[in-house]
Amino acid sequence: MNPKIDRLGQTSYPLKRIWRKLLVTLSESPWLYTKLRVRLLRMAGISIGPRSFIGAHVGFDGIRPDLVEIGEHVGITTGVQILTHFYNPDNCGMYLGKVTIGNDAFIGMNSLIVNSVEIGEGAVVAAGSVVTKDIPAWEIWGGNPAKFIRKRQPINELNKANRGGVN
Repeated sequence: MNPKIDRLGQTSYPLKRIWRKLLVTLSESPWLYTKLRVRLLRMAGISIGPRSFIGAHVGFDGIRPDLVEIGEHVGITTGVQILTHFYNPDNCGMYLGKVTIGNDAFIGMNSLIVNSVEIGEGAVVAAGSVVTKDIPAWEIWGGNPAKFIRKRQPINELNKANRGGVN
């Protein structure tokens, strides 16, 4: 079994889980401005780096949102869904896994991230893609399931310094 993946145990709804689900649900509202949305998601247990953008209607797994880690200067656009649990048809079991999105990555509109995956630094996921496996750094992937399209240029240090931004 993949070391990043754990079998999902008994389903229970302790108060902490209900609180996290409420915060994740509230964060999907299109009426919230980005900083408040990010603050709610951090309160729900999602690790989000500074200067990251989370669009409206972005859904995070309510079962274990604390298994999502988002780096610095990440763009996640409208309609993206990120799941930390999945069903394995081979043994009829539900599993949990960590989803990691590296610094400077971009996730296009209405993409779906399933399974336990790592999206590398500077990676781009095209709109409407379904990510089912790891994406290496500085590559563009798209489609259903997402496939390699091409490599992209890493951001040099000068560009990083000019991007600016505040937490």
